Amino acid sequence: MRLKKLWLGIGASLVALVIIVSLIPSPPEMGRFEGSDKLGHFAAYGVMMLWFAQIYARNRIRLAIALAFVALGVALEYAQRHTGYRSFEYADMGADAAGVLCAMLLAQTPLSRGLTVFEKSLQRFIR
Repeated sequence: MRLKKLWLGIGASLVALVIIVSLIPSPPEMGRFEGSDKLGHFAAYGVMMLWFAQIYARNRIRLAIALAFVALGVALEYAQRHTGYRSFEYADMGADAAGVLCAMLLAQTPLSRGLTVFEKSLQRFIR
């Protein structure tokens, strides 16, 4: 990957955004149906995992990243418990882990080459 530093920077920004949104007093509303926040947890952790899975192709590294994201989800729930304005939910941890797992499965498909394909298409314009 020629733009690996850029992709890692974007990935770090995604992680920072998840941390910030997890700890601010009034997070954005995900919808108006019961459990809609779980969909947000699932999507956020799935997107982060799939992003980094595109950068790191080795399954051992992907597994380490997956475990780190699951640990992040657990740590943020405990941090929320201590804020006084956010709630602690085991279901949120489950949604985070499910998003990571789904992304790990998707990383075994051609989706894992998205950034590489995008880079190759950009090479036509950047010479």
